[in-house]
Amino acid sequence: MRCLYISNPVSGTGRKHNDKIISRLQEKFDQVDFVETQYPRHLTEILEKNYQKYDTVVITGGDGTLNETVNALAEKENAPKIGYIPSGTCNDVARTLKLPKNVDKALDIIIKGNTCDYDVMKVNDRYCIYVCGMGIFTSSSYNTKQDFKRKMGRIAYYFHGLGDALLGKTFEVSIDSPNMQFDGTGALLLFINSKSVAGFKFNKNANLSDGYVDVCLIYEKKPRKKVSLMNKIRIAKMFMFGYKSMKNSSHVLLASINSANVKSCVNVNQDGECIDCANFELKVIQKGVKIICP
Repeated sequence: MRCLYISNPVSGTGRKHNDKIISRLQEKFDQVDFVETQYPRHLTEILEKNYQKYDTVVITGGDGTLNETVNALAEKENAPKIGYIPSGTCNDVARTLKLPKNVDKALDIIIKGNTCDYDVMKVNDRYCIYVCGMGIFTSSSYNTKQDFKRKMGRIAYYFHGLGDALLGKTFEVSIDSPNMQFDGTGALLLFINSKSVAGFKFNKNANLSDGYVDVCLIYEKKPRKKVSLMNKIRIAKMFMFGYKSMKNSSHVLLASINSANVKSCVNVNQDGECIDCANFELKVIQKGVKIICP
């Protein structure tokens, strides 16, 4: 069996565990090749050219690193399994799959663990694995400076989110889906396939491979430029007590969908990265990637 190990030196684990990781992987695999990424989306380029050579790809990094891997492997025939050693700030997919940040424990899972199927969302011509969203708070993950994230961890996001809450701009949005229709003013729109979002337990009962994603829209009943105080409270409640706590709430639409057409005028957060595609077609790819898990 052949394994490709790709390390993101910018993310938390950095270079300090590379020798250990390679040594442990050699316990399981006949050949272990190693590459260190040098620039954004370098990982995707490496995998798109070489994925057919390997049975397993092991990555270290955060949700953005995993997103790059997904974009290289989703819908590929005979794609390798993904072994994930989380070392980012929030690591929401890792939290969902109960993958530890401890390098030795994460390696134990890669060497001994099972493989699980994970749905992915195709948004126009790119993929994301756990969240696609727009509106208040969604810019925190990509506007927070890397040095601040290293020093403060996910608290850095909350500082930025607090500033975003004070501004609280709304956005006009149209959603056309078999299970959801909306045309009006939004405060926050999230398409989610994860139990954890921004480090919070968002939906503990999320089904990760059923071909559907959960949608939450918090909206204003009348056009306005800033998010109302009550909607800010609703958003805080949702993250504190979970997605299901918003069931039957006013100004809130919840649904499960497998496709949607979305038209808006703001940037989109895909797995923590800013994507300039305000108008997009979303389609759920059932069991789009395979990830090694406990």
